[in-house]
Amino acid sequence: MKIEIDQSEVVHILNAHNQDNPLLKLILSKLEKVMATQAELAAALKTANDALTAIATEVDKVGTEVDTLNAAINNLTAIISAGGATTPEVDAALAALQTSVNSITAKVKAVDDKVPDSPVTP
Repeated sequence: MKIEIDQSEVVHILNAHNQDNPLLKLILSKLEKVMATQAELAAALKTANDALTAIATEVDKVGTEVDTLNAAINNLTAIISAGGATTPEVDAALAALQTSVNSITAKVKAVDDKVPDSPVTP
């Protein structure tokens, strides 16, 4: 037969039998500290997870915006190509736009590569 008790029950038992026993007082103080430390750790882990979730949302948003920019550039490129010859200024502006999108895409990928694709199981 297995009996399970949680930490709060242990604290209750120790408090009930604590009379003036120095060993029980020491155990109780250590247990309360462990429980407080665990609660602080859980709160810190939740805060970190919330921050990562917010960052992931922003990265997703940037990825969507880059996809939209790429589609717009491809559309503009097709329109320009269908229209025939363009001025050097238009060619330069289109090349600069493509360079910017390529740079942003590389930066987003670099950030994405720093974060694991799936949650790490403890």
